[in-house]
Amino acid sequence: MSIMEELYNGKVYPSEQVSPKNDSYREANRRLDQLSSEMEERLSKEDYAKLDEICDCMVDTQDIMCLEFFRLGLSMGLLLMKEAVDNPYLPKKDE
Repeated sequence: MSIMEELYNGKVYPSEQVSPKNDSYREANRRLDQLSSEMEERLSKEDYAKLDEICDCMVDTQDIMCLEFFRLGLSMGLLLMKEAVDNPYLPKKDE
């Protein structure tokens, strides 16, 4: 299936399709899980719920930033393509 068809059919989810495979990411994720477990043991249920809410808000803001980075990257890529096509040094089809 082409990317256009996948976009049209709502099958493209960049934020769900990316899973970094580098060791730094895995280590940070492991550490995050470890710290979360420690805090769950140390805090009261109410305090841990508040911490969990803070983490959810951070994820929401990161999702918004990722969307903006995606928009910027896509826009810059399209502008780069347009600039390349409009390059006066390239022969035009009608020439």
